[in-house]
Amino acid sequence: MSENEAPKIVKKKKKRRAGRIAKRAVKTVVLLGVVGAAGMFGLKAYIQKQADDSDSESYSRSAVQRGAMEETVYGTGTTSARSQPNILAEADGTLTDLRVSIGDTVKAGDILAVITNDELDDTITDLEFSLWDLDDQITGTAAGAKVTSIEAPVAGRIMAIYAEKGDDALAVFRREGALAIISTDGRMKVEVDSEERALNVALGDTVEVSGVNMETVTGTVTDLTRQGTHATVTIGTDELTMGAAVTVSTLEGEKLGEGTLEVNKPMAVSSYGGTIKSVRVSVGSTVKRLDTLFTLEDSPLTLTVENLRLQREAAAKELADAKQQRESLIVVAPCDGVVASLDVSEGDEVTSGTLLGSILEGEDMNLIIAVDELDVVEVEIGQPVTITVDALGDTEIEGEVYKIAPVGTNSGGVTTYDVELTLDASGTGVRSGMNATGEIQVASTEDTLYVPVEAVMTINDETYVMVADGGSSSLTAAMSAGRQTGSGGRSQGGMRGGGQGEAPDMMGEGAPEGMPDMSALQGATDGENTETGGGQAAEPNSAAGQDGEQSLPARIVAAVRAWLYEGIDMGADQVTGSLVKVEVGMQNDDYAEILSGVSEGDVVLYTASSSSESFSFGGRQGDGGMMMMGF
Repeated sequence: MSENEAPKIVKKKKKRRAGRIAKRAVKTVVLLGVVGAAGMFGLKAYIQKQADDSDSESYSRSAVQRGAMEETVYGTGTTSARSQPNILAEADGTLTDLRVSIGDTVKAGDILAVITNDELDDTITDLEFSLWDLDDQITGTAAGAKVTSIEAPVAGRIMAIYAEKGDDALAVFRREGALAIISTDGRMKVEVDSEERALNVALGDTVEVSGVNMETVTGTVTDLTRQGTHATVTIGTDELTMGAAVTVSTLEGEKLGEGTLEVNKPMAVSSYGGTIKSVRVSVGSTVKRLDTLFTLEDSPLTLTVENLRLQREAAAKELADAKQQRESLIVVAPCDGVVASLDVSEGDEVTSGTLLGSILEGEDMNLIIAVDELDVVEVEIGQPVTITVDALGDTEIEGEVYKIAPVGTNSGGVTTYDVELTLDASGTGVRSGMNATGEIQVASTEDTLYVPVEAVMTINDETYVMVADGGSSSLTAAMSAGRQTGSGGRSQGGMRGGGQGEAPDMMGEGAPEGMPDMSALQGATDGENTETGGGQAAEPNSAAGQDGEQSLPARIVAAVRAWLYEGIDMGADQVTGSLVKVEVGMQNDDYAEILSGVSEGDVVLYTASSSSESFSFGGRQGDGGMMMMGF
């Protein structure tokens, strides 16, 4: 390579390098331009969206009003019949004839079903033969015969023995009323009473019976008397201790009362003379009819006759019971009403106490609703209730609180209490099982001050309202202005503190703890020169030339700002108000009672809905809260 060629090569390399750098610069400029343009369009879309969201917010004024107000507690549930007696079988057998269907109207005494029991007919026949045999024994007793034993008048389990060896049988009988007690049907019973209120059970309900040194057993409510304050519970075994103290409770654990275990159908063994020579049975043992219970050392003839007569009386009573049970094979309606349910079909085997169905008596209805633990303290028996049924539209039915559950139910950390409401559904079309809402009036007043519940806010456990003290009637414009700056060198942000009531200083020192210091926001905008109304950007005058015209950069900035804020009203008026501490009484879904702090006719400012661009001071008092300023 010659000396002349070397500089040319170096020069070409420099040109190529410069060309590559220029291309890279052009690409960079183009890329930045595209990114910048996209950013500007995105910024404009964001500004437009924020303006639209601001316009869509519902800001309101409301005067402090005086009038009637009430506080209510409500809940939902399903209606049920106030009185729906169960139909129970009173005898064992096979259901051979079912004469009604669900929905049939019946009268008290109408035949509902027929049960067949061939064994019961055989028992009645045997008892009749026993009576004839006893009659023959009484008639044929020879003079001078001696009674050497006392026999069981019926079959069953020995529940108690009062006579011992050497006792005078007649003296024991006079003192105890019997020598022994026999359970004839294999069951026991306990009776419970409540003097204050009706027991929370119905005929046929299953309950629990518990006592000291005994396992908990179940029983069935077979009798309710004295307006439901006295109940008889039958237990399907006689292997428990007669006379034991027990407690009766519902399956949910609600205590119904206390009582003493008794034999359901006892038979007393009696005697009119003789000395007990030996006792042949023990408590808990089972005996057959005519089994020997006691032997006697001496007994006059009259004892023989009297004993036979007692046996005959027992047999006659057993025969009467059997015939009564046979009559119970015909099931009749216990009251007038409508057949609400049937739990059996023809051909089913049933036993005494089996639930056959139920009858809806009358048109009184109940509605059980779940009330939160914070509200149930205000609910009392007898409070008026307004009930609406979903299926009946806006029809309102009057009722009252009938019963409040003493024990709550916890679900997901929330405890509720069942409150039973009662209503007269005659002529309303309400049926059992319909969804309904009950609204309980827990408090009311005919003359008080109140404001929309959204106007009440809480700051550090104190309640306030924002009371208007002048300015424009457009609260929406004031809130929108909180997101922009106005002309005149001041921020257009939101409602400022006034000098009314006990309003805290919202503009700096003295503001309630937890509230932002507005002085910083105000100072940040002092001295700015920004847009004026009508959506047009104000032309800056800081960069004007000698002839008073703006410089090129200033005009470009003004044009860009005008384009970004095109169509947005920037000339909103300022709304002013003062935070006033108030005392709040009752509240409902719409209004809050004001006990002190404001007067009738004062205007309060509030927002009907919150915005993601706003913040509230200290949370909310009602369902809405008070949005103070937007950014």
